Amino acid sequence: MAKLFNITINTPDGLYLDEDIQIATFKTSQGYKGIMANATEFTAAIIPSKLILKYGDNTEKIYYVGTGIIHFKDNYMSIIINEISLTPLQKIKFEENEEAKKYSIIEQFSIKRNLIK
Repeated sequence: MAKLFNITINTPDGLYLDEDIQIATFKTSQGYKGIMANATEFTAAIIPSKLILKYGDNTEKIYYVGTGIIHFKDNYMSIIINEISLTPLQKIKFEENEEAKKYSIIEQFSIKRNLIK
């Protein structure tokens, strides 16, 4: 059986995840890294990317994360990030921006209509 370690993920909203996993793969400012149990102590800045967690039963879960900090020591990984989602963050932001554009177009139309009157 694969060795596991504990991971906790915290966001501004509080604790998001607290589980035992086999491997964590993430992107830092210096490239992609993978951490397994009994790795050496590690601290880095996470940049917006995928966070891939592999569990003891060989299943994987992909999260999309914003910026943050990761620390690993004594088979405990702590991640503090500004946002996390199961869907790509850029897609969410893009959809929000499209929604904002719709309202600004409506507002522009309303202003132009009022100017004509």
